[in-house]
Formats: sequence, structure tokens, C-alpha cells
Amino acid sequence: MADSGKLTLPEVQAVPCHTDIQTTSRYLAVRVEEIFHALLEHYNQPRPQPSYPTGYAADDIAAVFGAQEGI
Repeated sequence: MADSGKLTLPEVQAVPCHTDIQTTSRYLAVRVEEIFHALLEHYNQPRPQPSYPTGYAADDIAAVFGAQEGI
């Protein structure tokens, strides 16, 4: 149940009536392959483009945030 992704950890905790979430968390098994694929998916998502309210000068934004593309 804990590794299925269909229930949250607090929901799994309620099934065996564990009072401490640490007791339930010992049933979680993270596999390296799952972490690898999750990280690949995360880092392959397109990055959001920075946007700033009108009225700010590009030089001021660059001074605070560094050189930004698309300003």
C-alpha cells in the first residue's frame, strides 16, 4: 500500500492504526530506479520563463538577478 502511490502516507498509517508516522514509514522502500526516473522527469521539464512587472528597467533586473534571457 505504502509504495503504490494511490494512498498518502497518513492514509496508510490509518489502516494498521499506527499512532506514529515513523512506524508506518519503515514500510516505504525507495528504489534507485524510481528516484532516477523521477529526477529525469523533473529536470527534463521546461523551465518557466522569468517575467517581471512592467516598469522595471532591464539593467536593474540584471543587477539584482544577473543576466536574464528574454528580457
